[in-house]
Amino acid sequence: MSSQLGAVTIPKWGIEMTHGTIVAWHKSVGDTVTAGEEIVDIETDKIVNSFEARTSGTLVRILAEVGDELPVGQLIGVIAADAVSDEALEAFVAAQHGDAASNAATAETVAPAPAIETDVAPSVRIAPALRRKLQQAGIDPANVTPTGPHARIVKADVDRALEQGESAAGGGQPLSSQQATVARKLSQAQSSLPLYHVAMDVDAGAALSAVSGDASLNDAIIAAVQRALLAHPELNQTFDGQRLTAVDGQAVAVAVATDENIVLAPVIRTPAGASLDELSRDSKDVIQRARSGRLASADQSPAAITVSNLGMYGVSSFTAMVTPPQIMVLSVGAVRRVPVFNEADEVVARSVMTLTLGSDHRVVNGAQAAGFLATIRSELEAAS
Repeated sequence: MSSQLGAVTIPKWGIEMTHGTIVAWHKSVGDTVTAGEEIVDIETDKIVNSFEARTSGTLVRILAEVGDELPVGQLIGVIAADAVSDEALEAFVAAQHGDAASNAATAETVAPAPAIETDVAPSVRIAPALRRKLQQAGIDPANVTPTGPHARIVKADVDRALEQGESAAGGGQPLSSQQATVARKLSQAQSSLPLYHVAMDVDAGAALSAVSGDASLNDAIIAAVQRALLAHPELNQTFDGQRLTAVDGQAVAVAVATDENIVLAPVIRTPAGASLDELSRDSKDVIQRARSGRLASADQSPAAITVSNLGMYGVSSFTAMVTPPQIMVLSVGAVRRVPVFNEADEVVARSVMTLTLGSDHRVVNGAQAAGFLATIRSELEAAS
């Protein structure tokens, strides 16, 4: 009978993903499901993605509520191709999720509340992720009015409490799950990654002249980074602290600031030999989707380097952080008109920008970083 049952589990979207948070169910128990149909939205570290059913049938069990944060592989639902007995369903859940989860599951739509923490009254039913949000804001879950089934606090209740500012500690805005993830990763990188920077001034005149149509100088910089990865394949890798893994193609991540003050780094996978116009179209599409919260798991594919450009804010130079498992980050400053000596020792005005390459010293030594940055400079100064 189990061959007629399909498991819906927290998927693994990306090498760093360990947990996912249920954002919304598009189906209810008893609804018909078609293979490939979106049935549940799951939030990972930096994106909200829709999980597509792998089999067709009827959704016969939901085992996770909105707001639940669960590990990769955790069973959250069951799809039955044909009619199934309660005994067979319970046996399937037990095999997939463990006897404890099977005993806790009901014959209704969702599993009951997770284990109660010792600092929360036994009468409070709330998912761990939602409880953390309240705790970060200094709000006692016992003071939140539940509207979910079985007197359970759901996401809408938490959002309402946060908006009302009902805090015993005097208020404070908690970090969103994305902000908390970014903060955690950068803190880990700061404390464990031997990061260093090298900088070079680049004559941006040729690159500016080569840019036309909708393409930008940032697109030209990304293209130059791609060609540098081709010239230095030993640096086109990720590093997880133990193993180096080659990156497929010349993928380049680009730092994007959202309206929620979160910096995302979606990956542009345009082939290195593509035209600047094609790369520009791809980069604009990725950046727009990042700002609108519509990134897909493919946008978080592995890359060795991120391009972070603050030139549009008038910043002349800065040093960005490397985010593991990436091994490099290129910080781009503003183009500025400065006097320089030409080949004839004459003082002329040139359009110059400062590029600063940050590198993980466990993988990239100083000579490699200098050579990689010099290649980027050569590509930009030879742009046509």
